[in-house]
Amino acid sequence: MAQFDGALPRPTRVRADLKIPAPVSYCIKAALLACLPFLVYDGYKYGLYHLISTNPAAQFTYFGIAVLYFVGSAPSRSEALLAVAGGLGILFICPLPRPSDFIGETLVRTGAFVGIGGLFAMCIRAIWSRDRDRAIDTLARSLIFVVLGILLGTMLSAASELRPFKYDHFLYAIDVRFGAAISFAVGGWFRAQPVVFRMESIVYDSLPLAFAVLYAAHIRRTQQGSVDILTMMWINAIVGYGLYFLYPAAGPVYAFGAAFPAAPPLTAHVAMQMVRLNAFPNAMPSLHMAGVVLIWWNARHWKVGGIVAFAFMLLTALAAVGFGEHYFLDLLVAFPYALAIQAISTKSAGRFGALALGVGMTACWFAALMFAPKALCAAPVWLMWVLAIVTVAIPLFANAKLLAEAPAPAAALPQPALPLEGGQFCPQPPF
Repeated sequence: MAQFDGALPRPTRVRADLKIPAPVSYCIKAALLACLPFLVYDGYKYGLYHLISTNPAAQFTYFGIAVLYFVGSAPSRSEALLAVAGGLGILFICPLPRPSDFIGETLVRTGAFVGIGGLFAMCIRAIWSRDRDRAIDTLARSLIFVVLGILLGTMLSAASELRPFKYDHFLYAIDVRFGAAISFAVGGWFRAQPVVFRMESIVYDSLPLAFAVLYAAHIRRTQQGSVDILTMMWINAIVGYGLYFLYPAAGPVYAFGAAFPAAPPLTAHVAMQMVRLNAFPNAMPSLHMAGVVLIWWNARHWKVGGIVAFAFMLLTALAAVGFGEHYFLDLLVAFPYALAIQAISTKSAGRFGALALGVGMTACWFAALMFAPKALCAAPVWLMWVLAIVTVAIPLFANAKLLAEAPAPAAALPQPALPLEGGQFCPQPPF
């Protein structure tokens, strides 16, 4: 029989749900109440509804907000019906133009306006309902998508104005060293296959929705995971857009215009110098690629979800180069960059090593691109492919090790036993 030595184990402290103080709650409710009529007027007068109606990426973003509303805020049946009715009312009452046609456009646009209805429903619940804390929490998480859209657009415009000269000619010459102008080759295939082109357009624009679904899935998990998905999303966006100031490049469709994708220029005819382009410098690294890599890594808890996320990553990679938005090297550098973002967002003892590795590999590529671009432009094909394999393989193995070292969820940890009279033991209650 087990003997009790008199030393009680240290009780495990479980963090209780934080409650919003009453004065803070009143201020938030007053601000939300004041914003409701302003949002209705501003959305119609200054183009928010028009943007959602005509911009596929914005449609998928607000569709993702609808997902978060239904999954994260747990609305009642009557509230959910009112949110859906309100979104559909905005959709059918306002004289909005029809956006460019793509498969499933009606469903996505409808979901986007239901997302707007969900935002208003959460605002109203945060003002009048007893369940205001949960409504405010989900509303704040949902508005991160809106705030990031505004902030990132401002950052991208600033980067375009401050860095009008781009490194596109160097990146194109480096891409050719892989044996072919990969973006031109994939782009030509897209133009020859209209069905593939339209499908890939949906894949490329749906990244915000994929992030929202991933986040909603993690919210629904009964055990708290080791990765903070919300932190991962906003750090990935802010840091990535900051790098566009450091190394501005636009993509082959902007650098070569009508020549893309049918007529890839010879490198001998491309001046090895920075070129002035009137385009956003959001190519290096590819945040689309980094985003889908992060989604794939963090969909590991669900077998089917992991398979879907892997397929989504491959299709996004094809779209990124096939539409001329990125060079092949942009996708490669996205892997060590994604490792750094994953390490920042993960609660693991090995996260600092993974962070150093991701930052170091990304910094090495940026240093080579900025200070030794001509050496890369003259490198043999076999060396470029070796560098490509190393750049992808090391982050993959490092991330697998990082997630393997992540601590087990608190709910899964065994509870120590407390002694009772007669030598019996009972599980220790939570404190």
